[in-house]
Formats: sequence, structure tokens, C-alpha cells
Amino acid sequence: MLSRPFLVLALAMFSATLGIGMVTPILPVYARSLGASGTAVGLTFSSFALTQVFISPFSGRLADRYGRKPFLVGGLATYVVAALGWGLTSDVGSAIFFRAVTGVGSAFIFAMSHAYIGDLAPRGREGRYMGTFGIFDFLGFGAGPIVAGVIRDLTDLKTTFFAMGLLFVFSTGIVALLLPPRARPASGGAGEGERAVPFAPWRWILLNPYVQSLFTVRASLAFSMGASFSFIAVYLEEDLLATATMVGLLLAAQQITGGLLQPAIGAIADRAGRRQLVAIGVLMVAAGYSTIWATDRYTVILAGFVIGVGIGGALVNVSAAALQVDLGRRLGMATVMSMQSMAFATGVLLGSLGGGFIVELTDVATVFLVAGGALIAGAIFFLLRTAGRPAQPSAAMEPALDEAASG
Repeated sequence: MLSRPFLVLALAMFSATLGIGMVTPILPVYARSLGASGTAVGLTFSSFALTQVFISPFSGRLADRYGRKPFLVGGLATYVVAALGWGLTSDVGSAIFFRAVTGVGSAFIFAMSHAYIGDLAPRGREGRYMGTFGIFDFLGFGAGPIVAGVIRDLTDLKTTFFAMGLLFVFSTGIVALLLPPRARPASGGAGEGERAVPFAPWRWILLNPYVQSLFTVRASLAFSMGASFSFIAVYLEEDLLATATMVGLLLAAQQITGGLLQPAIGAIADRAGRRQLVAIGVLMVAAGYSTIWATDRYTVILAGFVIGVGIGGALVNVSAAALQVDLGRRLGMATVMSMQSMAFATGVLLGSLGGGFIVELTDVATVFLVAGGALIAGAIFFLLRTAGRPAQPSAAMEPALDEAASG
């Protein structure tokens, strides 16, 4: 598993997510310091999702035809441009514009990196490969806010942006210089790699029940994240009088816990029913978010986020990713991964906007109850849409794929 391509891409992804994790929490603070209105602050968080929604499906289609590496390099480079933009400009419009630029990068980076790892994975070991690779995503995002806090305490906001830029220069460089242009399946495995990438008609893809159900699950997770993470710091600090350290601990603990458990969950997903694991994980995340609505005790909320959002989120991500790899072998690996990227961006956008609307009508705590409800609805749709269809990889996917192909 730990081949040179895997390690190069894992190191690049850790560096990239570390950089993204550094700046995402401070962008609203940066916008406020520039005199942004409430709407403008919201756009500095969510404008990337608008770009990502429109770019994702087409980028995956092109990558299935021309390869993953050019899109990976290009996506990483867009974050270098954004970091320089934030560091060198000082107006709200520029902050929003460069945030939108990162949507192009997000559409390329995450879908193409997962597609490349999916190409490497042998049949029957999709969970292990995606779970091990997921460590670097989770740990980068988890460590980013902590690193950003240290840099801000020692210097200022602008320096944080330039530090992010250096991380992306490093990521871009090692991918451009060290990653092979084409993924080769692990020796002894049955993965197809990019050599046998199909180019399925869009109708086959859009009508496939697993594509539809996984898209819904990913969108519901992103909706809940967008709604919750837009207000969690505000709620904890203003309503529960939590310190900034307590907020950071909650966010980092759930991220790091989920990241460290992904390899073990990947091994389970290669043996157990992935369909059931996805549903269980979604319900755990729903319970985790709902603790904020149900209690005002910080320790209970912390436990809910670590167990529910952290462990449950890892369970969903790894099991769903393993299912996506098998779908990708029949429908186009990058295309399938890009559909999930589109689902994420759609959910974040709707969650950020919807969360603000809910707060205006009710209160902040209700946002987290709605987030949990959205996840339960996503889990129900997933179970109903895939009912009666085997959920294990390889031959298990064939009936659903053949059904979609025949129309």
C-alpha cells in the first residue's frame, strides 16, 4: 500500500489540508477586520462552494479522459494564488474573489486525489486504501486551526496567509515532480487503474441508485457541517461562555479522533456491509450535532462531537469512499469522485445560507437540531434507495450498475 505514489500524494494532501485548515476559520475574522457586512462575511466562507458546484462534474469527466495529475497540480496551484491574494490585498471584494478561486482548487484536489488512490486500490481492499489515505485529510484539517492560532499570536493575519501559500507551494512541487502521471494498481491486486477507465454516459451515472444515494448522504453531511460550523464558535463562546481554547479543543478532538481511526474502520469496511456502516455513521453524526441543542454542558457536547461527529464521520467517509471506488471502476473514477465533490459544495452552500435563515427565525441552538434532522433524512433516503441491492464491492455493485445501464 505504501508505495511512492501513495506516499507522495498523502504528504501533499496533508500539507494542503493543513493549509486549508489554517485559513478557513480566520477568513471571517479577516473579513470583519476589513469592515465586511454580515452577508459579506458569509460569502468569504461559502463563495468557494459556488465555484466548486459548477466545476466539479466537468473536471471529473475531463480527468477520466486525460488523467488526474494535471488537475491535481492545477488545483494546488490555485491555492497559492489565493494565499498571495489574501496576503497582498486589503478589501472585502478581493477576499471574496480569492475565496471563490479556491473553489476551483477544491474541485480538483479532493476528487482527483481520491480518484488516484482509488485507481491504486486492489479489489477487496478499497476500505483500507481510502481509510489510510483519509488520515492525512483529517489530521491536516485538525492541526490547521492550532497552527494558525500560534502564527497569529506570534505575528498577524497576513503572515498566516503567506504560511498557507508556502505549504501549497510545497504540495504543488512534490506532486508535479514526484507523482507518476498514471496510477498503477498495487501488485497482486485486481484494480484497473487509469488504463481501463470507462467513459459511461451521464444517464447511466445520474440514474444509478448508489450514485444518487451517496450524493444525498454527502450533501446532508455537508449541509449539517455548513450550518453547524458557521455558528458553533459563536454559540459556545456567547451562550456557554466557552473560551477560544475550549472551542479549538472541540473542533480538533473530533477531527483528529476520526482521522486516527480511519485505517481500522477501512479494514472493517472491507469485511462488513458498507451500506449498513454508512447509515450507522450518519446517525452517529446526527446524534453528535444534536447534543448542542439537547444540553448546555460542554463536556457532554465535547463527547458528542468526538464520538458522534468524529468516529461517526470517519465511519461514513471510509465506507462511502470504498463504495465510490467500486462505482468508479464502472462509471469513471474521477467522475464519481467529482460528483461527491459537487455534493459537498452544494451541502456547504445550502447549510451556510440555511443556518443563517434558521438563526433569524429561531435561535442558534435550533441550527444544530435541524442539522441532525437533515442527516437522519439523508440516512433514510440512502437506505430506501439502496434497499434490496447488495452493498459489498465487486460483484455486489453489478446488479445496480447493470440496471442503470439498461435504463
